[in-house]
Amino acid sequence: MKAVTFLLHTQQPILATALQGDPNSDVSYPYIPGSMIRGVLIGRYLKRHGLRETDNILDNQSFPDVTRLFFDDGKTRYLNAYPTARQHKRTLPVPRSWYKDKGVEFSETENKTVYDFSQIPVDEREEDLSPKLLKEDFCTVEDDEIILYRVKRRSNIHNQRDRKKGRGTEANGAIFCYEVIDARQSFQAVVLYDSQDDKDIIESLLQPKDIWLGGSQSAGYGHTTIELISNDGDYHEVGMATQERIEQNENLTITLLSDIILRNEWGQVVAEPEVLRQLLSASLNVELEFKEGGIYASSLIVGGFNRKWGLPLPQTLAFAAGSVFVFHKVNLDLQRIKLLEEQGIGERRVDGFGRVITNWLNDEHTEYKARLPQSERKYANTPESLAPESLKIATNIATTILRTKLDQLLLKEVSSIKMTKRNKISNSQLSRLMIVTRKALSELDIENDKAESERKSVTEIAEPVRNLPHNLPSNARKQFESIRLSTGERLDEKIQNWLDSPDSWLSNSWRSDPQTTDLVVAGKPTVTIASVPQGFDNYLALEYSFRLIIAVAKKTMKEKNND
Repeated sequence: MKAVTFLLHTQQPILATALQGDPNSDVSYPYIPGSMIRGVLIGRYLKRHGLRETDNILDNQSFPDVTRLFFDDGKTRYLNAYPTARQHKRTLPVPRSWYKDKGVEFSETENKTVYDFSQIPVDEREEDLSPKLLKEDFCTVEDDEIILYRVKRRSNIHNQRDRKKGRGTEANGAIFCYEVIDARQSFQAVVLYDSQDDKDIIESLLQPKDIWLGGSQSAGYGHTTIELISNDGDYHEVGMATQERIEQNENLTITLLSDIILRNEWGQVVAEPEVLRQLLSASLNVELEFKEGGIYASSLIVGGFNRKWGLPLPQTLAFAAGSVFVFHKVNLDLQRIKLLEEQGIGERRVDGFGRVITNWLNDEHTEYKARLPQSERKYANTPESLAPESLKIATNIATTILRTKLDQLLLKEVSSIKMTKRNKISNSQLSRLMIVTRKALSELDIENDKAESERKSVTEIAEPVRNLPHNLPSNARKQFESIRLSTGERLDEKIQNWLDSPDSWLSNSWRSDPQTTDLVVAGKPTVTIASVPQGFDNYLALEYSFRLIIAVAKKTMKEKNND
């Protein structure tokens, strides 16, 4: 295949709205759709030729290349821009035949086992395995090793404003949320073309390098830069020639590298394996038969937006990217396979839909060693030392961001804590707990101002709060022992846990929260600004443990008063 490949570096968050989420939110795809890239290049083409979006140029003889470049899926196809790995390698959707054992979490340092069920008969699978689909969206494969990729996201809250008053009103002030692709990420886009003239036009439309993609561009979304990649040879989506892949496997495996829209013989849009089998059989001129248990697929609703109409496209059913279909081995025509992989199958192929690949994975590999990519910070060039003033500014910014995220995790933790048997403890005992904890918090502030060598240890600072229940009269002590969390834990024991390991609950919350799960360096929660890392030590963790105890006590008192 002949292709123009280029990187898209997100300078601002990207809103590429998918059809999911509640009515008051827009959730972005984890990639940049080919239709979005095609739309931007059409806009540039019109601008360079002095045309308007409302002009009818398809029938204009002065622009004979328009149909071929932007509307003929047999000539040009704009593939989805997927996250890029190191050395400009384009990642691909995770096959839906891959499973992990329940409870397995992937990390940067330790390999975990991933099972390819498409290559393991049902009766040969491990009996004690509790299979779960992978949550990661993209991967790279090298022999029996895979690296899994997660697209970093950001949730932004907005409120609707009255255009004249410039603020929200009672009639026009709804709150809504955008879950978007975060900035500072790279995606690799591919445009498949037919002739050298098309290549020259496409590459010219990729200049200048600054473009805006997606929705809400006037609200600080969409800015992206283009970096063209040299690609003079044949392009292979999986990095291996077709003939090698056909010869390596006993069965024929079809994997979808993008969503695929199909119509049955009556013209209805469906996501049925039998319809796909019929279309593949017709394309390859051979009758295909599914292998028993050889379907690993899911479906979704896809849509889009037509800028010329100013309206959304019809919503249709589609097979999801990563779906896997295993057929019995048949004699295949190599040229037909190449044509299928080059052209794709189904509708909207010009927008990157319908991408398929044959025998992507070697059927000798039933298990893979999987991990997450190592942080780019470890590979970045060591920056020049910052001036003292700049270092101070970067440190302050990183600390502010770190505390903001810790505040969010604190609120989330407090909201998740439910108390039972609240009436077993009096408000006076809860007030006593808050007073002692506030006093310890004040002492912690004083210790933070001292030199590190002169500080008290966190154990000494937490001692008054830790010993409070034990120093109370038996009646008051029993009140602390009686109140329970919804998990069945005693409140006094839970407080002991928070104080004995103040960084434990924070680290767990940090890693499990989608907004902070990727902000980890060397296994520790960290915010980095201008290559200046800022994590939390035991003193900061103890501060948030004290604040958690105070917040839980306040919440319990409020709930008691409302009972």
